[in-house]
Amino acid sequence: MAKHEFGILLQGRVSSWTKDIVAEYNKNFPGAQIVFSTWENEDPSGIDCEIIQIEKPAPTKPHDTHINAQIIGSQEGLKAIDSEIILKSRSDIFIHNRKIFETYREKCHPEKIMTVNWNTFSYEYRISDFVLVSTTEIMREFWNKMPLFDGSYSVSPETYFGKMYLTKIRNDQKPWENIMNDYFAVMDYHLDFQIEWEKVTTWEKVAEWYENARDINEKWSP
Repeated sequence: MAKHEFGILLQGRVSSWTKDIVAEYNKNFPGAQIVFSTWENEDPSGIDCEIIQIEKPAPTKPHDTHINAQIIGSQEGLKAIDSEIILKSRSDIFIHNRKIFETYREKCHPEKIMTVNWNTFSYEYRISDFVLVSTTEIMREFWNKMPLFDGSYSVSPETYFGKMYLTKIRNDQKPWENIMNDYFAVMDYHLDFQIEWEKVTTWEKVAEWYENARDINEKWSP
């Protein structure tokens, strides 16, 4: 039996927001296990949670992304988590909804993963990697079985994770648009998660981010 009902896994670099994010989570989710998985060259001083520091994976060639960094960082962080339900997110976003775990229990089947609608699309297996919430069993299946990226082609992390999870881990070859909701519960960025992201703090930045994402998406391989 897990020691904790809820666990929070932050993964990535130490951002200017990470310390405050963890402080808010300690306040809003008393009793939750909080783990921050980051790199050996980062300075997590003053961040009040369990810290896992690992060597950052080498770049892949000819195409380099942060896919393998996410996979390995998440795998190492999950080793330290002893909780029934896990929320895994970037280390530079706040999730202000104090009832996010209740939202998961009410709106997401325990065999599904709850994620956010920002950067999730019903084509090309694209599922947002901002935040994922599910049971420990499902989260470990997702990250521990996720194959490492070899860098041989151009692909977004969101598309890579969605396609590998469905076609390789779950061995489901049906069209993504037909089965996305069988595996994921897609909730609203603002209304359900109440996300605040360091990179997008104004409407101008939101518009710029969407425009860049659209341009880049046209170049990604399915």
